[in-house]
Order: sequence, then structure tokens, then C-alpha cells
Amino acid sequence: MFISNEEKLRISGLLELSSSQITALITVVAALEKKVAQLEAVRVKVKKTKKVLTPEQKARQREYQRMYKARKKQEENDWKLVQQLAIEGTTNVSA
Repeated sequence: MFISNEEKLRISGLLELSSSQITALITVVAALEKKVAQLEAVRVKVKKTKKVLTPEQKARQREYQRMYKARKKQEENDWKLVQQLAIEGTTNVSA
């Protein structure tokens, strides 16, 4: 396959241009990686605004908390009863 001198010069010029562009891009990528590392090191916490609840939402939340605490208290009492019966040696546990 024959390649003329003009074609060789054009191809070599394109190769040189491409290599210089690649070098420039490598430099840019390195600089960006440095900036990312700096930003990750300085990461600032954004203060979130507190969500304002309506009176209805507050009432629902209070009721949920009351039910949750009552359920946990009942579970704790049931567990204490199971432990007490186990210590006494009772095999029939119906808690």
C-alpha cells in the first residue's frame, strides 16, 4: 500500500496534535482530582431546617410515642415474667 508524503505529513501532524491534546487532558484531570480531594477534605455540613409539624401531626406523633412506649413496657414486663417463671422452674409459660 502506497502512502504519499503529503499523507504521511498529515497523519504525523494529527498524531502530534492528538498527543499534545492527550497530555493537556491528563493535566486537567489531575488538577480536577486534586480539587475533588480538597473538597472532600473540607466537606461542610449543611444545617437542615427543622420540619414544622401541624397540631394534628404533633397529636399523632404523641399518640404513636405513647403506644410505642406502652408496647415496649408490656414486652419488658412479659420478659420479666418469663424469667421469673423460668427461675421458679415452671414449665407452663403462657405470657
